[in-house]
Amino acid sequence: MTDIGTAPPRPANRRKDAGMTLVEILVVLAIIGVMASVMGLSVSGGARSADVLEREATLLSVRLERAADSAALNGTPAGFTWDDKSYSFVSLQDGAWAAHPDGILAAPHLLDRAAAISVLGQARGRYLIRSDMLPSVTDPATNSPVPLQIAIVGSKDTWEVRFDGVSARSQQKPDRSQP
Repeated sequence: MTDIGTAPPRPANRRKDAGMTLVEILVVLAIIGVMASVMGLSVSGGARSADVLEREATLLSVRLERAADSAALNGTPAGFTWDDKSYSFVSLQDGAWAAHPDGILAAPHLLDRAAAISVLGQARGRYLIRSDMLPSVTDPATNSPVPLQIAIVGSKDTWEVRFDGVSARSQQKPDRSQP
């Protein structure tokens, strides 16, 4: 009994000038796609930088509010100290500035390397957080309180933290280079 309609198998001999098969082309495209996505993820620091700045601004806002609450509850002023790469909080104890009694506030917070901090253009300094929850700076012309404005600057974006003595708010500053 023989099968009708089936041809005997042929050997898979290909000519040397036959070109590439569809499978080979798909494999090469898949490898190129994987390599391109890996490169894209490793090179794209822009999105990562924006996330870092937002996280740093939010964390600073929460810590400023915590320091203000502590100052109001204890009746003793606190201080926000900063340099361009870190910040911490101090408290007035027995007439002298010392590390804040709240360990979270006392420990220096090092900013991510993608961020830098400045307060009104100053790379370092100290700001008084009053126990009566009023801003410690007033405008001499109007005698009105001026909120603390802290800029957290990255390579492409800037976030601003505004602190009025009671609450802190963080927001991304608009990019002035775009219309």
